[in-house]
Amino acid sequence: MKAEKKEYNVARQEYMEITRRNRNIAKIDMLILGTGLLLKYFDMAEIGKHFMWLGFIILVYVFGSNMMAKSELRKAQP
Repeated sequence: MKAEKKEYNVARQEYMEITRRNRNIAKIDMLILGTGLLLKYFDMAEIGKHFMWLGFIILVYVFGSNMMAKSELRKAQP
């Protein structure tokens, strides 16, 4: 039981590390998406479109990373 609890605690620490990192990435992503929207608003749609796609790709990465970390944490539960 003690080894399982230790394994769970390690998995929980890894999960917390990933979510903390992803929160910071998500803040930057909102800045990128906002920049894309502003560029589209100011009639620079070609450049704004690229920023929006980049923001969308980063958003999918963050979401997928969080979901994978959550599933790994569930597997480690005692």
